[in-house]
Amino acid sequence: MTYEEKMPDDLAEKCRSSMRDGETVHITAETDLSEDLRFEARWLVVTDQRLLRFNPNSTNGMSSIDLKDIKSASVEELVGAGRLNVEMGNEQIEFMHYTPSQRNKFAQIARSIDLLIKDKPMAFDDEIDKIRCEKCGKLLSEPNGVCISCTDRLAMLTRILGYMKPFKVKALWMVAVSLLFTVAELGPPFIMKHILDDVLGLDSQVADKFTLLYWLVGAFAAIRLTSYILEIFRGQLSIWLGGQVTVAIRDDLYNNLVRLGLKFYNKKQVGSLISRVTNDAESMMYFLVDGVPYMLSNALLLVGILILLFITSWKLTLLVLIPVPLMILGGWFFWSRLMRVFRTKYYRWGKLVGLTSEMLSSVRVVKAFAQEKREMARFDGNNEGVFRGDYESEKEVFIFFGTLSMLTSSGLILVWYFGGMEIIDGTFTLGSLMMFISYLWMLYEPLQWFGELNTWSSRAMSGAEKIFEIIDTPVETDNQENPVAMPDIKGEVAFKDVFFAYEAGKPVLKEINLEVQPGEMIGLVGKSGAGKSTLINLICRFYDVTEGKLKIDGVDIKDISLDDLRSQIGMVLQESFFFSGTVAENIRYGQPEASLQEIMAAARAANAHDFICGKPDGYDTQVGENGRELSGGERQRIAIARAIIHNPRILILDEATSSVDTHTEKLIQEAIANLIKGRTTFAIAHRLSTLRRADRLVVLDDGKIAEVGSHAELMEKKGHFYRMVETQRATTAILGVGGGKDDPNKDKKN
Repeated sequence: MTYEEKMPDDLAEKCRSSMRDGETVHITAETDLSEDLRFEARWLVVTDQRLLRFNPNSTNGMSSIDLKDIKSASVEELVGAGRLNVEMGNEQIEFMHYTPSQRNKFAQIARSIDLLIKDKPMAFDDEIDKIRCEKCGKLLSEPNGVCISCTDRLAMLTRILGYMKPFKVKALWMVAVSLLFTVAELGPPFIMKHILDDVLGLDSQVADKFTLLYWLVGAFAAIRLTSYILEIFRGQLSIWLGGQVTVAIRDDLYNNLVRLGLKFYNKKQVGSLISRVTNDAESMMYFLVDGVPYMLSNALLLVGILILLFITSWKLTLLVLIPVPLMILGGWFFWSRLMRVFRTKYYRWGKLVGLTSEMLSSVRVVKAFAQEKREMARFDGNNEGVFRGDYESEKEVFIFFGTLSMLTSSGLILVWYFGGMEIIDGTFTLGSLMMFISYLWMLYEPLQWFGELNTWSSRAMSGAEKIFEIIDTPVETDNQENPVAMPDIKGEVAFKDVFFAYEAGKPVLKEINLEVQPGEMIGLVGKSGAGKSTLINLICRFYDVTEGKLKIDGVDIKDISLDDLRSQIGMVLQESFFFSGTVAENIRYGQPEASLQEIMAAARAANAHDFICGKPDGYDTQVGENGRELSGGERQRIAIARAIIHNPRILILDEATSSVDTHTEKLIQEAIANLIKGRTTFAIAHRLSTLRRADRLVVLDDGKIAEVGSHAELMEKKGHFYRMVETQRATTAILGVGGGKDDPNKDKKN
């Protein structure tokens, strides 16, 4: 496996000439800081034999270290920078510096160097954060974001319109109606010319002017009525098509959000994602409903008007086209400005929605700490930012349309002057001039509309960029094309030399070796941050191991069908989530086809049936948002019932009995005893006495397994676990609690 950034040609040639016979390059990477922390490019090359550092600004700027002389490589965080260090004997060498934006890359490089030193294959992530555009080299607005300068707007518009394929019949109808509407719109100025010249003109040769006026006015009325009907029909079609396309895009967006992995959500704010589903999708809908139909009809109108203008007077037509290049160039100039201001505007809107969502979700905490004023101040600051974004965007729009209005007025002035001169000379009629001016206004309207289309499309493209960014983000999938189907997992779990890091270079789990037999209950204990929840996340494959192997029933977890794996894992968490709905709906969430009898049986096993039946609506009781209508103990027992009906082969219990009274804890413990029968169980608990029923306890310390054994064995060993128990006993004694579950004399009696 290799990681290669493209080197400048002259430097690449210099690198090739520096290679030894048979030397293989594994990594080429650029950094942005020099040895004395100035902003200068340096290049790192890692081969199977050496580390090489190149200074592109120096003819002899190359240094190297043999891999065989290196004990390890690591990264070090500095103030405003980072450093790649290599250890040689008892000496640590500062090999290369970088800015914080390069931290992820160099952390992975350090890990890869360590693996090469140990003659192990490199394990470079595919998902290195990109901070610069690969095409133009400009900084991205956010890591892995979309480059504003290199966005192919035509390709994006084509992609949006591609959603119309399932509705192509209605789309063709809209094209046909738009064509008929354009033809109808071109008729009135032509009729007006004949009324002025043939009916009202002093030089008219028409004998029966009354009859001609009757037919001309009748034709005018018929055309206007036809235009009215066609416009209504076209409006209905555009609203339907725009709505259907928006529904399809929202579906794709939501479906991808559901299937994205936890790594994606660790870097995103929920409120900003909600903004993409609502505000950004709505901007696209307005563009499809208003922008695309107008684009179609006005494009047709533009062609028709130009033909008629040239037929009427090619000289005047050339005069009125003088401002057009300025209008088009101005449109493109303002396009880029509008794209920038609308991106800023929607970014600020996303922050405001995110802040509001965060406050509403944590309103109890806000009130508990009396932080209402602080939250109001935060909102005011973001709200002011939204105002500035709105003001800047609308200001640009008004400037643009004011400029267009001025340019169109200049064309009209030229027509009045030179057209009037031709009428005085007798080479042009008043009716022809009025028809020409009418067509001129109709010509400028599509050109002004071009500016309005810029506004619509700027909003839509800005939203589309963020929507398609999510739609294009790779979702959680099986690693293999043909994953191993395991519909009946036995529950054997094996960790073999497992390492894991949420951030490259900062391992949370190190050298985890553990074998768990089917049906065995494992208690996971350790200080906060020791890696207990991370171990659980790996079993659920919320994340993949960084190094080593994790196997279920002897099969690498990465090769197992994701649906088969997760459908056989059940979880009861400290704060289990509840969906708005009834008690019954929440119990059957993992088994949608479960009957009421099965739901009640699961509730009885979870010691939940009695309190459910005691509620006025029984199993039809509404739990409220996230179960707010239920007490903590009731939520836990319903969560256990949900796990029982799911019938998992591997069970996760994460602080399932915390924060409840003694009586409720007893009921929950009885329910858990029913739940764990015959299942491989991993239980996390800070109250160590609750893990007595575990077959083995695994003590984690600083990401490593410190001890493994039964409760009695570990107490007798007097190691990490013993010290944790003693500390908990001392704390309990200080708090004045005794004689209950955590009675400090209990372990001595046993």
